[in-house]
Amino acid sequence: MRETIVESGTEMSRICNIFNCTEEEIQSMSDSESLDTEILLKWSKLLEYDFSGFIAYI
Repeated sequence: MRETIVESGTEMSRICNIFNCTEEEIQSMSDSESLDTEILLKWSKLLEYDFSGFIAYI
């Protein structure tokens, strides 16, 4: 996800405002191995990238 964030050119201040959290929390979120579906959907909309392909079905 971090690569997609960089490629999008979205400013960190905008991302922090959207998620209402600090830059450190954003970095932690982008490095996380799992995210809540609601958060993943927010990232998808923000970055205009479909992350649903990364969801593993059991």
